[in-house]
Amino acid sequence: MTIVPSHLSGLYKNKLVYLWVEDEETRTYLDTAWADAEIGIYIAGGCENLGAVVQAARKDKLHHVFGYRDRDFGASNRTRWNDPGVEVFVGEAFEVENLLLDARAMADCEVNTSPKDAATIEKEMQALAAQLDWWMACRATIVELRDVVAKDFIEHPGRSKVRSKQEALDTITTSAWWTRAPKALTAAATSTHLEARLLSHQKTYVATLASSAWKTHVSGKEVLAEMLTRIWTKKRPADPQGRLDFVKAIAQAQRNARTVPQEVVDLRLALRARLGR
Repeated sequence: MTIVPSHLSGLYKNKLVYLWVEDEETRTYLDTAWADAEIGIYIAGGCENLGAVVQAARKDKLHHVFGYRDRDFGASNRTRWNDPGVEVFVGEAFEVENLLLDARAMADCEVNTSPKDAATIEKEMQALAAQLDWWMACRATIVELRDVVAKDFIEHPGRSKVRSKQEALDTITTSAWWTRAPKALTAAATSTHLEARLLSHQKTYVATLASSAWKTHVSGKEVLAEMLTRIWTKKRPADPQGRLDFVKAIAQAQRNARTVPQEVVDLRLALRARLGR
């Protein structure tokens, strides 16, 4: 996706505050749940792009531009959303779709053409989540391996610091990464270690199924995609329109019932508070 440079003056002029998000699903959900004409929402096309466009806006001294992204396998910063230093808000839910795993809203939404009630929908969603334990465990373990390799990775040196072969070698071999990574990767990349990490993550995911905690930790995108075909059984548009309309319908049902998740409510309040509104 092409990123629009933040220095284009007209990009950030017409709204009180602007929020970059990762995808169209997130924009559709927040637009519907908030119905706030003073918040403009743009799509960055992934978390890396999101961070880049927010940083670019801040370099242009545009302090009413922020970002919001999925937690994925990282950590949320929700407890610091009111901290002036936070420019990109990271949710507590694994993905924004997790916030849509609302059985009552699905049952009540205008596109529910199935006979399913909230209790049935809740049971089906939990059953779908239960099938994802090893997949989620595998993904979590892969992220751990990636982090072992990427932590402290060597940054490109300034031109003045490398003028000979020895200086080039020293830049690499004296780095924290060169000292740490080979040993760390050797320890991590064994069948015994991998099996232990997989089992640990799988047990963690299974444990979340005992309560509603699974809705925060399992991939909401996968569960929501399955529920789309089970809930909207008649006259459903082809994707991506069908998927986006499903997101909008659930968000509207939450708004009507005043059950918009607190995370979404708090995000809007944090954005407006930054501008004194």
